[in-house]
Amino acid sequence: MKFKYIFFDWGYTLISKFKNVDNEINEILKKYNLKWDDIFRKWKNYQVLNSLGKVNEIERYEELSAILKISKNDLKKIDMLLLESHILDEETKNTIEKLYEKGYYLGIISNNLIRNVEYILEREDIKKYFKKIVISEEIRVRKPNLKIYLKAFEEIPKDEYKNIVFVSDELLEDLLGVKILGVKTVWYEQEINNKWKKKEDIIIEPDYRIKTIKELLNIV
Repeated sequence: MKFKYIFFDWGYTLISKFKNVDNEINEILKKYNLKWDDIFRKWKNYQVLNSLGKVNEIERYEELSAILKISKNDLKKIDMLLLESHILDEETKNTIEKLYEKGYYLGIISNNLIRNVEYILEREDIKKYFKKIVISEEIRVRKPNLKIYLKAFEEIPKDEYKNIVFVSDELLEDLLGVKILGVKTVWYEQEINNKWKKKEDIIIEPDYRIKTIKELLNIV
């Protein structure tokens, strides 16, 4: 083993694909004379607040309902459509299983909501592979704040940090902060350009680059 501990980002890393549900959301919004493009920035802002523990799920629905003039019930329908759109592909699942079988300590560090991550882990039956799952909503800070990384690594002696690998698609938000701790960084370099995620400028050089998650098996 070259390394002992492997931590993964969540969105666009472990969950690297998403089903397009814009049409289904627009159907819900039709009666309000709105489209998903009209509201998604406000939706995203409240997702971030929720992921920081600044508002809870009930408050998020109540405030968005008041701001957007959309019923809480319809907001919950949109929420579930977005949650169900998360796809764990077979290549990623097989890679996780192989790493687990080889004896690696696997973990997740996510700027997300506890409910969202737990739901997909249970749905895909992969929670059993991870020894440590740290989610920003619980810690009340988001990456790249060092507190979330230190919480994730709390069971690992500091002189072992050099044996940790963190895999993420985000250079600035994820890999820049953790590099300060001496952790090795793997950039999952994907060709994604949509309203949620834009192509990043390379402001730091990661220790490794991969184009597919299975390439990780050749690094660790």
